[in-house]
Formats: sequence, C-alpha cells, structure tokens
Amino acid sequence: MSYETKNKFNHYLGIQIESIDDEGCTALLKIRPELYNSIEGVVHGGVTSTLADVAMGHGAAPHVDGVQKCVTVESKINYLAPARGEYLKARSRIIKSGGKLIIMEAQVTTDDGTLVAIALGTYARVK
Repeated sequence: MSYETKNKFNHYLGIQIESIDDEGCTALLKIRPELYNSIEGVVHGGVTSTLADVAMGHGAAPHVDGVQKCVTVESKINYLAPARGEYLKARSRIIKSGGKLIIMEAQVTTDDGTLVAIALGTYARVK
C-alpha cells in the first residue's frame, strides 16, 4: 500500500511510503544512478539521510490529506556500510512521544538486508 503526500521533494527523489502504523513508518526508495555519489554504485549519504528523515517524520506524525503534521527539530545519522543495490528501505520507530516533541529512530537497509545507517531524530508537532 502506498500513501500520498504533497511533499514535492520526496516525489522528486522517488521516496514512497510503504506503511505507517502505531510504532513508526516504512519508506522505500528505488536506487537510480542520479542518486550516486562520486563512487559509482554508491548512494549519496544525503539521500540516505533524507530517506531516514522521511520515515521518522511520517512515523512521528502521519500526514493528513497529504500535508505533514510535524517538522524536524534535529537529526543525527551514523553510516555503517555503503548503500548499494536495487532499493533502500527505512523503518522508523517511536522512541518517546508525549506533548509537542517526538523522539524517533530509523534503520536504513538495502534490498539484501544490509544495515547501511541508523538515525535519531527529534520532531515537533505542527498545526
């Protein structure tokens, strides 16, 4: 199942929301050559970070009518392996929620299951 958002940047990159549940979100990105860094076949770290941020943001406060309901306050990512393959998958989960701020974690993996990055983020609900 795919969820529609009005986020033009996500559409530009080709990020799709696969699922959202009470614990987090799964976002997918098909790897294409224009997403590589200068090493042929390796996805740019900024793309990996963006995918993690999208999964965490959607998991923190799912979009309503395609419009986001939270913004990123801060985020951090650790890169663990080169991002290569057919697609990347980011699965987020809520670490702590309450009040206006939500703390999230995301793991980014390749299609063969290689863990390429772990991210932490803080998100603020918006009206």
